[in-house]
Amino acid sequence: MSSLPDLRFLLSINSENAWSDLLATLMNADQAITRSVLGIEAFGPLQIRREVSKPRDRKASDRPDLVVEANGQVVAVVEVKLLAGLGSEQLERYYKYVAEEDRNDCQFVTVSLRRIRLDTTHAQGWQNLTWEELIAPFTSSPMPWAATTATAWASHIESQVPEVDGDTVWNQIDGIDLYLALRLRAAYMYDNVTLPGGSSKSIQEIGSGGLYVAIVDAPISGSGYTVRWEATESLPTQDVGKLAGGSGLRGVDVRFFLVQQQVTSSKAYDWDYLALLWQEYLAQEDWIPWRPHPPRKTLQWEKDGVARLKELGAPAFLGNGYGEGQAKLSGEVEFGARFVLPPSTTLKEAAEVLSRVAVIGSRMAQHATQPQAKETVIALINGESDSGNAGVDG
Repeated sequence: MSSLPDLRFLLSINSENAWSDLLATLMNADQAITRSVLGIEAFGPLQIRREVSKPRDRKASDRPDLVVEANGQVVAVVEVKLLAGLGSEQLERYYKYVAEEDRNDCQFVTVSLRRIRLDTTHAQGWQNLTWEELIAPFTSSPMPWAATTATAWASHIESQVPEVDGDTVWNQIDGIDLYLALRLRAAYMYDNVTLPGGSSKSIQEIGSGGLYVAIVDAPISGSGYTVRWEATESLPTQDVGKLAGGSGLRGVDVRFFLVQQQVTSSKAYDWDYLALLWQEYLAQEDWIPWRPHPPRKTLQWEKDGVARLKELGAPAFLGNGYGEGQAKLSGEVEFGARFVLPPSTTLKEAAEVLSRVAVIGSRMAQHATQPQAKETVIALINGESDSGNAGVDG
């Protein structure tokens, strides 16, 4: 096979629909390979369907990228990803897309690029295949056009998604999509951070803007709080889109947060505990170049919280983060501080810094005392208790 078709114009790295369409075409053409690669055991011809919508309730519906049926039964659900991440509870919803009695015989598969592999461990029944793993068997298809297409596709992926390693410099980006390059950097951080005991890691998209963040969480047992460290590009996502290349990137934004989870308001956030963690674990870490900018709050109870931090001797910059609006959006309130590594930082250096602060986060989560219990938080919001907690409105 001396010459392969150039798939750059057919398979844009930003077009999940185009990739899904071609995948469905290959799967339908060589159903024996489709059965093998997806692990489908059902007999009978396969029906490959694209974006089959199924109502979830009166106002919403679910629409997986590919649905495979045999004998009228769903035997595989395939969700395709390129640069985008998973939506909130997306896989959990698509699992319920299949009738309960059919789920044990159904294969639930996400597809992502090897260098930006998805984490599906949180979702029951799902496995993650890379595009490379999924396409490779089709290169040996007895159908010449299918084999040629799959071989060209594998070559296309290799050319469009370059490898990054520890020597890769944060802002040295040439010749590829800027958001893809930053996605690859976040994936490297996720893959190479050293995880302390009791901690977990994740990689998430920031809003829907195309920037990704590598996250290490150390839950504070039984409290509804977690200690979080995360790393991403310092430039706001809307400004990244205005850049022509990597020279305008600001560097690796490393953030510390005490995160209150499963709430709808920032009113009962435990500012005292944030100050305690700072004094016990971070005040002496003089190697960290904290950004000195003080937080700017508009809601009175958040202003009161920042004032409480100062009263307790915390530095003026502590308290930056996301409050009431984030609580309503994601159910989390997160306040803390941040610092920025220079744009000349290598990925190995950045991962080492994230690993170092993650150890501090793990120690914080094991502190002898805990932030306010969830029951107290609920009482405070309902006006049933007056514990003197700073930042509570009313």
